[in-house]
Amino acid sequence: MKRVKVFAEGMVQGVGYRYNVKHIAMKHKVKGYVKNLDDGRVEIVAEGDDEPISRFLEDIRIRREPIYVEDMDVRYEEPTGEFKTFKIITGSLEEEMTEGFSTGALYFNVMLAKQDQMLAKQDQMLNKQDQMLAKQDQMLAKQDQMLNKQDQMLAKQDQMLNKQDQMLAKQDQMLNKQDQMLAKQDQMLNKQDQMLAKQDQMLAKQDQTLGKLDEIIHKIDDAKTGIINEIRMFRSDMKSMLDERLARIEEDIAKIKARLGMV
Repeated sequence: MKRVKVFAEGMVQGVGYRYNVKHIAMKHKVKGYVKNLDDGRVEIVAEGDDEPISRFLEDIRIRREPIYVEDMDVRYEEPTGEFKTFKIITGSLEEEMTEGFSTGALYFNVMLAKQDQMLAKQDQMLNKQDQMLAKQDQMLAKQDQMLNKQDQMLAKQDQMLNKQDQMLAKQDQMLNKQDQMLAKQDQMLNKQDQMLAKQDQMLAKQDQTLGKLDEIIHKIDDAKTGIINEIRMFRSDMKSMLDERLARIEEDIAKIKARLGMV
């Protein structure tokens, strides 16, 4: 058996620290008490076996908002076996009510701050999605330009073929030039495939027919609409959840005020 007396300093009063200490003591089956001191510290006396006391001392050094234990003065004493359980020694009703409201307000502010961080990250995600969609629009616009140029090229090829009947004597030369042009077109298509593969492989098969390009464009539009709808539904659900939690907190505060005759 060991007995320790601890004086905890820092943000330890009005932040629910005593209740956390009690839960930790119950977890490790440690007996004793915890109470607030007038100088702003918290006094903790605990008795238990060696290993549970060591784990207890580690766990009560809480440093998560709004609780922050800056320092702990740990003193070992002779155990007395006087404690049957671990309890919180409370002050006056007015002091406890004031601390309770203060603790609730702090945790409420912490929750709101974390929710603001979450919403900020969601806004960042939406901004990045908007940027991605904008880049996709640019890519599609460039593809449209490419298709227009290919149409122009095909139109010129049709004119060239129409003149082939009149230029039978030069047919061999024309065919050689067409082979060179097709080779360059193949190089261009290979480079386009590489570029599109880096765009999340959405258009990796650019060398397929123009009809498949239209189908891919429709799928991208459908995906864009689905993502926007899911984001709107998610933000709506988050707003509903926050409104419901705020309503419950206001209802609880109203009940407490009613019991205290503060209405």
